[in-house]
Amino acid sequence: MIKINTISPTKTLIENCDTETLNLLRKALTYSDTGVAFNLKKLKENKWLELNHPDTFKKRKAELEGQLSTCMLKYDSNSNNFWFHPGSIPHLKGFSFEEIGGVKYPESRKVAWRKPLPFTLYPYQQESVDKLIEAKHGCVSLATGMGKTAVILTIARELGLKTVVVTPSKSIFLEILHKFEHHFGKNNVGAYGNGKKRIGKLFTICVSKSLTMLKEGTKEYEFFKNVDVVLGDECHTLAANTLEKVFHGVLKEVPYRFFLSGTIVRSDGKDKLLHSIVGKEVLNKNTKYAVEGGYICPVKFFVFETTSKDIKNYKDPLKSKRKQFLYNSNIADITAKIANGAWNHSGESTLILVEELEQIAMLVNRLNVPYEYVHSAAKKDAAKFGLETKKVDEAVEAFNRGEVKVLIGTSCIATGTNIYPCHNTINWVGGSSEVRTKQGAVGRSVRVLGNSQYKDLHKPKPFSKIYDFNVTNIPLMEKHLQKRVKMYRETNDNIKYIKVDNV
Repeated sequence: MIKINTISPTKTLIENCDTETLNLLRKALTYSDTGVAFNLKKLKENKWLELNHPDTFKKRKAELEGQLSTCMLKYDSNSNNFWFHPGSIPHLKGFSFEEIGGVKYPESRKVAWRKPLPFTLYPYQQESVDKLIEAKHGCVSLATGMGKTAVILTIARELGLKTVVVTPSKSIFLEILHKFEHHFGKNNVGAYGNGKKRIGKLFTICVSKSLTMLKEGTKEYEFFKNVDVVLGDECHTLAANTLEKVFHGVLKEVPYRFFLSGTIVRSDGKDKLLHSIVGKEVLNKNTKYAVEGGYICPVKFFVFETTSKDIKNYKDPLKSKRKQFLYNSNIADITAKIANGAWNHSGESTLILVEELEQIAMLVNRLNVPYEYVHSAAKKDAAKFGLETKKVDEAVEAFNRGEVKVLIGTSCIATGTNIYPCHNTINWVGGSSEVRTKQGAVGRSVRVLGNSQYKDLHKPKPFSKIYDFNVTNIPLMEKHLQKRVKMYRETNDNIKYIKVDNV
């Protein structure tokens, strides 16, 4: 039995533990960065640099090797004890803990709605609220489209304490800020991010990146340091250094800690870091459950089988993906044909998810229906492709209102953004990322059109069609597609393959 003493929301001291068990804990609390591992592998393959600049090679190699693994078991010189983050406790399987001490939690002060939610929470939403408040530090996994924002609003109201909501992107920030102002009144809601710096309110909505730039000793830092509740939305999508700076930095002393995501999974090997932040998962409801319960829109999957004109054998998998999938003119032709035909022949709207600016440029020359596009690139980078930089919220609103029939977007809208009239969603992102597949293509497609205030401006959406691509003459692209299909099958097995030679 390991005796531990939790002295703060983010610090648990190990009071009593033998050396053997301590070493096991150290191993359990160590993770590897797959991004660093990839860069190290590429460096080792760079024989030219090793031969011509050996000192630079050795220095870079040492730097990467030092960044490869991170141990979250640390030493506290003041208490002469090792310590770790209490959020890790539920994830440390095979260890027995005897916990003393604990976090002090302020009493709740339930507040009134300015405008109540226009619906009764679904059972799983109410269960999420109840279980999170009971846990005081924990997370729920709810499939995209299941109404995490309603859970966030309700928790904020039930506790009625000084609360900060941390969002991963500008689009999600704006949506949640609008909801809070609507339901609690602007006088009760502050904002920090996207050029806004309103603090001192009961509820404050933030962009995570803005919190990383706070300086200790400033009034803004002191305000956030002393809030009572933090609600993290889609926290698994944040960069690792952002997770650390926000939740183990400026917000490290916040007692109530709640996190909501579509999936508590990362693609960079840093799941243990995420677990140390989000704590125990108290509820998990996936897309299949939501579809069967009628909470989100059903989906059908279609995979177009095509080829790449570029058949080179690239050693770099990222370059292969870019050249043979993202810049694939066959895929661009198929995508445009689907989007043009969907509106011209069926009166259906189409969302196209892409990864790079060049894909947008390829599409705008092929579309003959009203379209809009959004990205997060700088103006000078967009100008290289003849593209403009547009406001994400305005473009999404135009699509939701039906003013444009095709919306093209990069990762800036792939997570958390409320997009309703997706009769068709084209996943031209590729790869095998769980986040980009489940919360990108699937997540953006399943919002129920009937919940949109603009539902009468669109053709009904009894189900959504999701399109993907298999580049059959490139083995790596086929491998990636197989992994995405496996994720699609978690929703249903309704997957149809369509062979296309030329478009």
